[in-house]
Amino acid sequence: MSGTELKVLEILWDWGGEASIDTIAREARISTDYARLICNNLGRHDYIDFLHSKLAVFRGKGKLEAAKRKVNKPSKIVVSKKMPKFGLGKDRDGKFILEY
Repeated sequence: MSGTELKVLEILWDWGGEASIDTIAREARISTDYARLICNNLGRHDYIDFLHSKLAVFRGKGKLEAAKRKVNKPSKIVVSKKMPKFGLGKDRDGKFILEY
C-alpha cells in the first residue's frame, strides 16, 4: 500500500469514516482526479466503498488499517492523588474531575 493510499485512509478516519472526493483531494493536497484514482484502487481491494464516484466510506478492512496507523500510540492519563478543592472531585453536573 502506498503512502498516498494510507494518507487517504487517515483522512477518512479523521472525517468520521466517510468523506467526499473533494474533501479527500483538499486534505491530501492532490488533484481530484488522482484522489478518485486512489479511491477506486482502495475500493477494488475492499478498503473502502466508493459510492457513485463522489463519496468514500470505510469498509472493515480499511477501518482496521487506519486504526493501526492512528491509534498505535496509546495516550496515558495520570490521575492526581491530590483531592480537588471543591466537593468530592465532581463538577456541578455530577461528572468526575480528573487532573492530568
